[in-house]
Amino acid sequence: MSEITVAAARRLLIDYTRDMALSDEDPAQIVNRTLTDDAIWTTDGTELTRDQLIAHAPPARRNVTAIEMRIDDLLVDGHRFAAHCHLITDHRKLGHLVIEWILIGEVAEDGRVRRIDQLGRTADGTG
Repeated sequence: MSEITVAAARRLLIDYTRDMALSDEDPAQIVNRTLTDDAIWTTDGTELTRDQLIAHAPPARRNVTAIEMRIDDLLVDGHRFAAHCHLITDHRKLGHLVIEWILIGEVAEDGRVRRIDQLGRTADGTG
């Protein structure tokens, strides 16, 4: 399962992040491809629903002009992963923004993510 978990974590962190912010693809399809139907995503103590995740795409697409997710550390144990990463964006309203993330996740047998617990903070810009 470790190879599937590594692939799922990278798909979530890199592909999902990029596609939700920059692609023209239907956000619901991106969520469906990446997350299980019963997925639980908690960010800074707030649980996000699938509808909230999908609704996040249009404002991101209006405001984000460039995005990169840099994975600094990725640890995998069976179905579980932990990641330390930096989200680096250029935002029309906020300028250059760097957010440091710590995530702990769980991957289902089908290779989609079923649980994410995430903590973030704005970094100093050096990433």
